[in-house]
Amino acid sequence: MIDIHCHILPRADHGSSSLEDSLKQLKTAKKFGVSSIVCTPHFYPFNDSIDRFISRRDKAYYELSDVNDTGVKLYRGAEVRLTTGLSRHRKIRKLAIENTNYILIEMPSSVWSNMLLNEIVNLQSLGLNVIIAHLERYNPRQVQKLMALDVLAQVNAYSLFAPVLGWRIRKYIRESMVTFIASDTHIYNYLITYRALKKSHFILGSNFNRFMDNAGKLLI
Repeated sequence: MIDIHCHILPRADHGSSSLEDSLKQLKTAKKFGVSSIVCTPHFYPFNDSIDRFISRRDKAYYELSDVNDTGVKLYRGAEVRLTTGLSRHRKIRKLAIENTNYILIEMPSSVWSNMLLNEIVNLQSLGLNVIIAHLERYNPRQVQKLMALDVLAQVNAYSLFAPVLGWRIRKYIRESMVTFIASDTHIYNYLITYRALKKSHFILGSNFNRFMDNAGKLLI
């Protein structure tokens, strides 16, 4: 399995506060069958710079890589909060998943203005493929606006087991709106999320295999 959304790097964001915590997450991922992880700490443009973020993320990445004896491959990425003006950041491409032009975007919880949604178009005009993180969390009416922008979408495996969100994910899958499934693991839920990722394979069947194939093509 390939996990394209994971908060596993030590002290890179609120996902893991120590190297020990990160190793717990990594070993659990291996136990449940994960072979590759894209490390996606949060990037908030309103209180961080891209340079500071990259420095913090890369330091954490190498720290974890140096003690990684699990065989799980680690890749660098980011979960980037969409804000107005995001596309104007000169170094925005550095936030794409390592060696790709795919960028993982988190939408704000507020109602999205047309100006905010236009940032997605601007990112795409820069040659970036936008992946919307945990699509199931957002208001379905707003999701329809997103999908009209030709974005890709990721859902969280553990949401499949929540009554409302699980129904919503299945609906989105039936409507061919989902491209990836991932764990969105943090230290407080790593056992639940990786167990859910493995279990979702049995629930989704060929759709799960398709999502993993998509992830594999992304990392080639």
